[in-house]
Amino acid sequence: MNQRLHIAASRFERLSREATSILCQPGWIHLGEPPIDWVGEIREQFAFGHWWGGIRLWLASMYRRNFPRYSREELATLYARCEFREFFFQVGDRLPFDDGTFSLIVSEHFFEHLDLGEAIALMREFHRVLKPGGIVRTSVPDADLRTYARPEPAGYPSSKVPWTHHQKHRSRWNVKSLSEIVRLAQLTPMPVMYCNAEGEFFDELPTKDTEGYQHCLEPELVATTKYLRRLPSLIVDGLKT
Repeated sequence: MNQRLHIAASRFERLSREATSILCQPGWIHLGEPPIDWVGEIREQFAFGHWWGGIRLWLASMYRRNFPRYSREELATLYARCEFREFFFQVGDRLPFDDGTFSLIVSEHFFEHLDLGEAIALMREFHRVLKPGGIVRTSVPDADLRTYARPEPAGYPSSKVPWTHHQKHRSRWNVKSLSEIVRLAQLTPMPVMYCNAEGEFFDELPTKDTEGYQHCLEPELVATTKYLRRLPSLIVDGLKT
């Protein structure tokens, strides 16, 4: 059975049923966020003076309380099917896995929370723990080139949120810069969903017959984005040969 890694993963209670039907299966390991402390997060946003962020979190917490996606029993079943560990990364850290462990790594909206040195270090760890023929799929906000939404404002989510806060976007990515750190990690970059400098939007999910993917270990999973929460986004695959 192939081993797959979902890194900086959202808690399952935040994912769609379509996503959990794929991700919450034997063979997946999830390194992700701790349970959300809604009260603490809301108070923190107000303490920063980021009033809109606090109000938005309060509304989200009320919605989730009144309209949960899953019952407690369903969540217990989802977490029992696979392994979920809380996760933090900084330069010098080593992922707790042997070389060549995984056929697929999925990272969604995490690299924007890293600075450049951390991003390169983590991508190199991905290279180490991938099998030949394995793929890392990285999804981030397309901060500058996207035409389907306004460019991301500097200092997102607010200039009032401290640089060290976990919500802060510490790096901005476009298809060229994300492809370059993939290349620096000795992986072959393959843009999947992106805007180019001319403003054209591309959404080109690969198949097993797509050039470069003929020896991919996970053709069915790279041919879909149903396990991702936030679309459209900038998505670049990194292939290990």
